[in-house]
Amino acid sequence: MKLEKFNVLQLAEIDACTKCGNCMDLCTAVLGSDDVSIAPSKKVKLLKKFAGTQFGLLSKILKKEIKQEEVQDLARAAYACTMCARCELDCHIGIKLQDIWVKLREVLAEEGKHPKALDMLRERLLKAKNVSFDTNEGRVDWINKVPNIPQDRYVKTKMDVAFFVGCVSSFSPRVFKLPRSVVQIFQHADIDFGVLGDEEWCCGFPLLTSGFKDDFLEFAKHNVETVAATGAKVLVTSCPSCYHMWTHIYSQIQPSVEMDFEVLHLVQYLDRLIKEEKIRLKPLDKKITYHDPCDLGRSSGIYEEPREIIKSIPGAEFVELENSRERALCCGGGGNVEAADPKLVQDIAKIKAEEVIKTGADIVVSACQQCARTMLNALKKEKSKIKVKDISELVLMCLQKD
Repeated sequence: MKLEKFNVLQLAEIDACTKCGNCMDLCTAVLGSDDVSIAPSKKVKLLKKFAGTQFGLLSKILKKEIKQEEVQDLARAAYACTMCARCELDCHIGIKLQDIWVKLREVLAEEGKHPKALDMLRERLLKAKNVSFDTNEGRVDWINKVPNIPQDRYVKTKMDVAFFVGCVSSFSPRVFKLPRSVVQIFQHADIDFGVLGDEEWCCGFPLLTSGFKDDFLEFAKHNVETVAATGAKVLVTSCPSCYHMWTHIYSQIQPSVEMDFEVLHLVQYLDRLIKEEKIRLKPLDKKITYHDPCDLGRSSGIYEEPREIIKSIPGAEFVELENSRERALCCGGGGNVEAADPKLVQDIAKIKAEEVIKTGADIVVSACQQCARTMLNALKKEKSKIKVKDISELVLMCLQKD
């Protein structure tokens, strides 16, 4: 396995690892599987060994060879990672492990050492521009059950606010309530908004985190150009991974069209609407807890807005999870692990469900459709009566319409 794709800083970070093991206790995948062989420290240890055989004077003198079993072990561990970045929290030398995991998957994918299930995901994305179906037609079918709104009403070429719906919300029936709620809230607030319909492509996050870095560039270019052509002043996305791509990744690739619009996650935009009194919320006598999505929290630093929204609901009691904010436990739905190891996702989600149940909350709220879907399945398996709601569903439920 060749490591030339790692930059000098990453190689230095790999070499600097002290094998303290702090990351092992934080790893979502280890917590869910009890398999320490997939721990971050184990991956770095193997990477350090691989690097030692390829770089520097000693590599030429010792001429060590890497066993094929070791490459297989590293590949298995790499794709058992939910990419939650929790492993970075207590690294006392500040290694950017998340960046290393993304680069590792890129190396593995280039050499064909990735799970073959991801090839199907890649083929679908390249062909249909979404993660769910073999065609991108029907991206706005979810709008059909919104009262008094024709399907194509908000598929517009010009708009002030572009709502980037995301693949899961567009194609997964279990979370159709999310975009439907957003449409009704924006409609009530008299927002000039629109959706891109079939012209919305996947943000490219699944390709990037699977290791297919070069493939996602086409997606980024198309999405930036499409949104820019609408003249939108603001782009709002309800998906944390989409938000991360738009704010952290798209800007790095220097798209040909300038991103002359503000990018906000839905929680930021809803918080703004509440503070500007464009929407008002009625009382709700419920105990509510909030799950921090990994890409919205740890990866993007957005913690306050969702809590401000919940606390602005009269009568609602807000309670934190035992692990919250930057220390929040991953739901298990990230990193494309579901495609490679569905059981691991279920085991991780079970831990999350147990943590939610301990709060005694009536409702667990998230700001990620994938988190909502994963927690809903896990809580059902635990026979819990706790309701799972996206932040948009909660706001719509409490929306004061008179």
